Amino acid sequence: MAPLPPVTRRLVGRLNMLAGFMLLVALGLRIYVTYYAYQQAGMAALLNRELVVSLLLLIGGILLVRLGWSMAHRSRV
Repeated sequence: MAPLPPVTRRLVGRLNMLAGFMLLVALGLRIYVTYYAYQQAGMAALLNRELVVSLLLLIGGILLVRLGWSMAHRSRV
């Protein structure tokens, strides 16, 4: 498969960065909602599965931003 042209690579990189930032903002909102539920119900409101999924999404968001940055600002991936 041929490499993407520079303009397309920059566009794809910026879209990846946008997706990563949106995911990180959504996780920030999710943490706020989880904290509110913790204040209302205590430890019963927290689930281990929710914590693991949140951590995986955090890692995914950071990787999306990093990949997008490298695609948008460098000529290699």
